[in-house]
Formats: sequence, C-alpha cells, structure tokens
Amino acid sequence: MSEHPAPALVAVAHGTRDPAGIDEIGRLVELVRQARPEAAVRLCWLELAEPLLPEVLAGHPGPAVVVPLLLSTGYHVKTDIAAAVAGRPQTAVAGQLGPDPRIAAAVLDRLREAGGPPPAGVALVGSGSSDPEAAENLAVAAAQLEQQAGCPVYPRFLTDPRWHDGLPAGIAVASYLLAPGYFAARLADLARTELGADRVSGPIGAHPNLVEVIWDRYAAAARTLRPDIRAGRPDPLG
Repeated sequence: MSEHPAPALVAVAHGTRDPAGIDEIGRLVELVRQARPEAAVRLCWLELAEPLLPEVLAGHPGPAVVVPLLLSTGYHVKTDIAAAVAGRPQTAVAGQLGPDPRIAAAVLDRLREAGGPPPAGVALVGSGSSDPEAAENLAVAAAQLEQQAGCPVYPRFLTDPRWHDGLPAGIAVASYLLAPGYFAARLADLARTELGADRVSGPIGAHPNLVEVIWDRYAAAARTLRPDIRAGRPDPLG
C-alpha cells in the first residue's frame, strides 16, 4: 500500500432542484466509483443542491482533485470553483469535461435513441454562457459531432432567444446537457414548439464515455500536485 493515499476525486456538478437531475448525476458518479473502487470519490454541487463544494472540501482536509461535471468553461469553472479551492495547496482543479470526442459520441448515442441525425443536420444546444471561451468549446463539440454524425451540426445556446434562427427545416436537436433539469425541460419544449423538431435527444446522463473522461481529467490534474501528494493515484482508464 502506498504511504500516501491517492487524492480524492471531488466531482462537482452545477446543481438542480429537479430530483431526476440529482438522481442522474448520482448514477454517473456511481459509475465513476465502480470504475476505480480503490479511490475515494465525493459528489457535491455548486448551487441548488447539497452538499455544496466548500462544505465537502472543508470536511476533507487531505489531498483532492476537483473535477467539474460541466461540459464547457465559464464563470463556475473560472470563479466559483477557483475561489473554493483557494489556499488549499493539496487540491488541484481539473479541466471541464468538454469538448471531447468521447462526449460527442455519447451525444450521438442519445440522438440515435431519439431517431438519429437526419440529413438536414443537427442543432447542438447547450445551456449558455457569456464567456466567449464557452462558445468556442461548443463550436469544437459541434465539429466533433459533425464528423461522427456525417451531417451538418449547428452549435446554439439556449439562453440566446434567437437560438433557432437560421436552422434548416427537418433538423434534429441534440441536447448538450448533462442531466434533467430546467434547461433540459425548456429545450425539449422549445425544440418542438418553436423549431418544430420531431427528433430531440435527452441529456447525456450516466454514459460510460463520461466515466472515461472524468478519470482522464482527474489524472491530468493529479499530475500537477507534488509527487508525495499524488502518490498512489489511480491511473486513467485505458
């Protein structure tokens, strides 16, 4: 056994009041635990659900890697999480999950469950952010999905009231959201009432591809800790 335990993986999600969303994120984190049963894995939230990230970190004085369960960067990654780990030299912050080709493949799986991508193309719709880098992340994710789906993919933010403008008829809508909640429900409604789409995928949810990405993000961040802190960390999935 290593003298120094591996840093805990602290998975932090945005948060929702929707019980279905909390359950789905819980299922995802349970898959993360099952993939590396020797590792300590904690789930927490940034808002709207408990426990919150500062509370979990306060109760875990040892080394940790915070992995944002977020698909794009933005205020939560750059400000909220950064503030929560300030002054904790034994804590590293991993990059957000997306964009990643494995996530695009998971989106495509969900889209196939809804009927598959039509020749007219797909609108890849995320929740939205005022951070220009988040728009860049979504554009990369759309390019990855386009390559895998073999049809045009149009990146859109749901917070843009004109998100459906300029989209061709007969298009499908792919959810670039992790779990059920306010944005997922609103997207499903608007995709049908404002766009007339008859193929609307559900959130990505507890997909095995996300488990791989989460452990990869963990491993990359753990390597930034001092060797004595990161000793014994689980290897990323092969």
